[in-house]
Amino acid sequence: MIPLRRFYMIRHGETEANAAQIMAGSLDSPLTPAGRDQARAVHLVIENLRDKPTLIVHSQLSLARDTATIINEVLKVPMIEDADFAEIHAGDLEGAPWTDCHHFDDYRDMPNGEKFDDFFARVRRAKNRILGSEPGPVLIVSHGGVFRAFTKLYGMSIPGVRNCHLHEFIPSPGQNPETTPTFPWDVWHYDYESALHRRRAEDFIIKS
Repeated sequence: MIPLRRFYMIRHGETEANAAQIMAGSLDSPLTPAGRDQARAVHLVIENLRDKPTLIVHSQLSLARDTATIINEVLKVPMIEDADFAEIHAGDLEGAPWTDCHHFDDYRDMPNGEKFDDFFARVRRAKNRILGSEPGPVLIVSHGGVFRAFTKLYGMSIPGVRNCHLHEFIPSPGQNPETTPTFPWDVWHYDYESALHRRRAEDFIIKS
């Protein structure tokens, strides 16, 4: 399905929409001061990685670009913008309170928004393109919905991803993404609030 390569993935820092607890979708909500601090806190995480990213890919939204730029202050590697890694367009729900956004929880298409099937296909296309062409490891700076879409491609769900928490995806030994029905990566989690703590993310995915 998707090239079985090692890569890193991180959700952007806190945005004004996050702080207000509203659905942003494709709205370009800027990072809050706290969000910028979160991205800077990732510096220590990055500095202590054994295998550091050699390329950063981010969506076209400033919240992802700014997070990537701050992280790259220590990596100093090339950066690529790829709109296929953007959050889903939430249609009429953009700007709505999270409490009104149950469509996202059970993957029901949102009124006048991007169809979930199209969103999943877009994320698949982006993953195939970047992991199929770059030796890596690549760091993808994107959005919570992109994490959800990635796992949903394998029939899995995730409980949620916090802002600026780095995840490392390492191919599971002996796994073949074309034939393996389960998620074919081992996932490791790096918490910027405890920068030297690396743990296996056993609860990262659950069966849908």
